[in-house]
Amino acid sequence: MDLFKKVIADCIGNDIHVCMKNNAPTGAILLTYCAMDAMAFLAMPTGQQKSGRSDFKRWVGKYMQTSSKQPYQYDKEDLYGARCGIVHAYTAESDMSKDKKCKQIVYKINCLKHLYDPSKNPELVVLGLNLFIQDFYDAVDRFLADIEEDEDLRKRVEGRLPKLFHIKKQ
Repeated sequence: MDLFKKVIADCIGNDIHVCMKNNAPTGAILLTYCAMDAMAFLAMPTGQQKSGRSDFKRWVGKYMQTSSKQPYQYDKEDLYGARCGIVHAYTAESDMSKDKKCKQIVYKINCLKHLYDPSKNPELVVLGLNLFIQDFYDAVDRFLADIEEDEDLRKRVEGRLPKLFHIKKQ
């Protein structure tokens, strides 16, 4: 379990934290979505060699949660659309949001609240960036707990973990 925590939580989480600490919120957003992709890769079914859209959505649907008091609850379609927009075009808009298949997501820094009012704009969500990142860290903790409890998942992660990009610190 220490290796899982070291690579998954400490390495990935540290990179996101460094971006936030050094006033690079866009980098933190990009890394968070890339980290979700990495978690989806680790969790994908046995025998599968490449992760894709359904794996990302499955991981997000299972692990990404926010407080029930928030006006917006994470939706796997919305997060996948947001991921595509920022990772592929460095925008909040994606093909999915243009086609009304998901809401468009933007971010507010130094914020621990999500903003969503469907009566004003049903297609736009403002995520409190700090809360989004904390929710991702919590999702990773839930994933790590499942790795410890589920032998099949643990074996899949063990086999794939060495493939994750990881630079050892001196």
